[in-house]
Amino acid sequence: MKTVFITGSGRRLGRALAIKFAEKGWDIALHYNTSKESAESTYNLIKKLGVNVSLVQFDLLDANQIKRGFEETFASHKNISVLINNSAIYPKRARLYDTSVEDWDRVIDTNLRSIFISSKLFAERAKENSRIINIGCLSSIEVWRNRIPYNISKSGVLKLTEVLARELAPKITVNAINPGAIYIEGEPAISESEVQLEKIPMGRYGKIEDIFEVAHFFATCTSYITGQYINVDGGNHLVK
Repeated sequence: MKTVFITGSGRRLGRALAIKFAEKGWDIALHYNTSKESAESTYNLIKKLGVNVSLVQFDLLDANQIKRGFEETFASHKNISVLINNSAIYPKRARLYDTSVEDWDRVIDTNLRSIFISSKLFAERAKENSRIINIGCLSSIEVWRNRIPYNISKSGVLKLTEVLARELAPKITVNAINPGAIYIEGEPAISESEVQLEKIPMGRYGKIEDIFEVAHFFATCTSYITGQYINVDGGNHLVK
């Protein structure tokens, strides 16, 4: 049985991916920081699916906590073959002059630095033909107004994906997913000011299944695919 370790899997996209992988028969290693209630609910739901599931808490801003979390998780699962770096924060819009150094550090450290640390710890323990899947964003290839640290952090995720893919080959493949506007049941609705439906060529917002299909593909496909990213956005990146 294969195991997938998903950061930030107590809620939103991470939670949904964990459930989908569990429904496919994968064992699941869940991570959360502050979303304890939601994470425990996810844990209980997945446990009912009959797969092996664990739950670990650590703060992605603290390198020592990340290290401890990976040690605990690998002690619980002997066959973790996939790491999905999903955790990220999406701060409020702010102009350059309103963006503090503290804001910059918090976004960069959560969205980018933590992926570097997590990927390093995973690579030290992973077996041959393991996979790292990074969750990026369309902002990695576009310039979003008043989203400076977020833009840079997600652009960095794509470059880190390429660098790690070359560094870790042939042992581990590293690929990324750039979600567009995704509707998640039970979560706040997508703001029209963020992504207007008429600007999406496929005429709809994305679903969890759209992201999961690509994540499952990267988790199971030939190891000859590495250093790649796929935009899952209904063609929204084509519209200027």
